[in-house]
Amino acid sequence: MIEDHCSHPQRHVPKMEGEGTAAVACGSCAMFAILPKVAGSFTCSNCMLIALLKDKVQQLEERVATLQRIRELELFLEATEHTVSTKEETGDSPEKVASSPTQEPDIWRNVTQRSRRPRVRSDCLEIRNRFEVLSPSMEDEEQTPFEDLSLITVDQVYEDEEQRQSSGNVQATLEPTAHRRTPTRPKRRRVVVIGDSLLRGTEAVICGPDKMSREVCCLPGAKIQDVTERLQGIIKPTDKYPFLLVHVGTNDTASNSLQKIKRNYEALGRKLKQLNAQIVISSVLPVERRGPGREGKIVEVNNWLRKWCKQERFGFLDHGMQFLEDGLLASDGLHLTTVGRNVFAKNLRNLIRRALN
Repeated sequence: MIEDHCSHPQRHVPKMEGEGTAAVACGSCAMFAILPKVAGSFTCSNCMLIALLKDKVQQLEERVATLQRIRELELFLEATEHTVSTKEETGDSPEKVASSPTQEPDIWRNVTQRSRRPRVRSDCLEIRNRFEVLSPSMEDEEQTPFEDLSLITVDQVYEDEEQRQSSGNVQATLEPTAHRRTPTRPKRRRVVVIGDSLLRGTEAVICGPDKMSREVCCLPGAKIQDVTERLQGIIKPTDKYPFLLVHVGTNDTASNSLQKIKRNYEALGRKLKQLNAQIVISSVLPVERRGPGREGKIVEVNNWLRKWCKQERFGFLDHGMQFLEDGLLASDGLHLTTVGRNVFAKNLRNLIRRALN
């Protein structure tokens, strides 16, 4: 055995023969470790981690204690502010409180928010009807369009949508204060949207606001002549001034000449005038990778449609080149993607809302 001449708890053992290492015990946990040489003081890695964690815990405890003191001060300030505001509402100023020798000390109590001002009731209530009797001539106004839709662009449609949303907030605020009376529900106008396969998937957006009086008639692969033939079976004689939105012409630009497309639109216009309806024609959407001849023909058709609709007193919805933006046309350059279909449906829905309101 080797005598221990050190006062610290570190223990030394003989060096291993043939090597310059020694087994040294940790000063904290007394675990042995093989070191290249005997050190004056040794602490193992586990004990060092434990000491580090203890320091961290102590710091966290100090922070928690500080936060608790801050929270107590905040509660005290809130209570003091609430007491002062309560005294101001009741008219008790600090001077009056100090001058009252018999006043009891403040007692904490829960106070609910309420108005302490007395209600003033008017002795005279004026009742006056500010509306006049409707004249018989107003019954004929339903036979005329509510708005001139001779040329509506997509930008105008979205501007009306933003104005409607902003005015809706004001209307919702004023409705509770308005005089309530039993409303008479007017008869809803029938809305029909008819056209080619580009209308597929737009039913939910277009018919969502009123599924009972709105419908979308999608005719896949339809041309202008096909829509003309189907109109008689779709619009009923009992419909009172319905709203009819027509979107067709894309398939005609693939094979028909510009003159034939014009003749087909003119035949469609003669059929539409027999229906006693509010008519809006939607412009032909642009296409991509279908040849410069077809793309140029679509531009010429839309330019002619704009003038022809104004001449025939039809509404015209001009989509412009909006659908040439990235992500709206499908890979075939003809149909619409899901995003494009949603944009197209919202354009038609906003136009319908503008026409009906």
